[in-house]
Amino acid sequence: MTKLPRPSQAELDRMSHAEKDALILKLFDRLEGYERRLSELEQKIEKTSRNSSQPPSADGLKRPAAEPRTRGDKPNGGQPGHRGITRAWVETPDEVVELQPVGNGNCGAVLAGLPGMVGERRQQIEIPEPKVIVTEYRQVVVTCSCGRVHRGEFPVGVTPYVSYGPRLKAYAVGLVQGHFVALTRTAEVLADQYGVRPSDGTVQHWVQQAAVALQPTYEASRQALVASAVVHFDESGVRVNGQTHWLHVAGTVDHAFYTIHPKRGQEAMEAAGILPQFTGQAVHDHWKPYWGYDAVTHNLCNAHHLRELRYFEEATGHYWPIGLRQVLVEGKCKVQAAQAEGKTALDTDQVESLLARYDTLVANGVKVFPERPPMPGRQGRPKQEPATNLLIRLRDFKNEVWRFLTDGRVPFDNNLAERLVRPVKVKLKVAGGFRALGGSEAFCIIRSVWETNKRQGINPFHTLRLAFERG
Repeated sequence: MTKLPRPSQAELDRMSHAEKDALILKLFDRLEGYERRLSELEQKIEKTSRNSSQPPSADGLKRPAAEPRTRGDKPNGGQPGHRGITRAWVETPDEVVELQPVGNGNCGAVLAGLPGMVGERRQQIEIPEPKVIVTEYRQVVVTCSCGRVHRGEFPVGVTPYVSYGPRLKAYAVGLVQGHFVALTRTAEVLADQYGVRPSDGTVQHWVQQAAVALQPTYEASRQALVASAVVHFDESGVRVNGQTHWLHVAGTVDHAFYTIHPKRGQEAMEAAGILPQFTGQAVHDHWKPYWGYDAVTHNLCNAHHLRELRYFEEATGHYWPIGLRQVLVEGKCKVQAAQAEGKTALDTDQVESLLARYDTLVANGVKVFPERPPMPGRQGRPKQEPATNLLIRLRDFKNEVWRFLTDGRVPFDNNLAERLVRPVKVKLKVAGGFRALGGSEAFCIIRSVWETNKRQGINPFHTLRLAFERG
């Protein structure tokens, strides 16, 4: 606000009653503005990853400690449903070493060579010493009786002079795109382990080769997602050639699909080619472009709602955000309990009870933060309080918020898609961004196949090796 000039006594004496009235009203307007600003500052709560969609990395050194676990909430060790990884006993080991006793017994007999029986058995898992195997391919030239010359054919990938094999290429590409090791460090790892050091450009060339070879598998994942009953969607910013582009992900428990596009909205979704053909259940946040697809049944991520409600709980101290958090979490727990009993949905009376409490809490919140009506003579929707926007969403999209209650296929949140985004953020921390759009497209193809393999229990290194063997 601009500073309001203070009139002198002489200036006040020269003012008419109308001028003084106008000055008084102006002062009241200014005072109301200051009071409103003071109220906003008093209620302002810093947004973190706990109470908003801000990523945890943005919390910086002020990141709060993890919430303490409630006693009895989760026992120590692996949780129910967790697939453990145990060192399994091998009945046919690759090598057996018998440990004979040495020396002499108390009677003086030499222990070595005496008949014995197997006592305790122990097994140790070890990896072989890394070394390269150089294979020389010699083309045999045969001249038949007619005089025609015939030559043996070299395998795919065996180029003139000296080349690298498919297993080594797959290992390098897997380190770069699967485990986000930088190009230079990948070359150093190969040099340290195997004594061969391809250049950074060579490794990047292998990445492009793998992307071309895996294109059909990538397209198969796209079509599998289009035909799926429930698909999760999310998006996030990335840097390509120094400019902001947008990563779009789509996933199920069996498939993952990445695309990168210069645009964030519907143009990018059209280019990804899933939502335009999809007719199932789409799980996403409340971002507007998703609603442009009418053939889709939309479902909102309640993890977003819980974080936003936590923020308004901290900012206002009101009960309505606390109650809404409780009823949403209660609904989630009831669904999990019903599924554990083999049920596909909650009983009708449970659903009606939860939704009735929900409606009451939303209505109470709207009473505190009412919706501002349209201004006469002004076009468009008037600007609302942030709390009002959330409450309107929870009210008007009630079915999309609560569909997980009545449809066992629909999850409570969109964590599946968000977990697909997180590894890409690790990639960006390592590389800073993509130098060209072609590199980002290759990343999307390889990463999609990699994540899909992991979901289906397939070794992605094996898939990469087969891709190089096929050419």
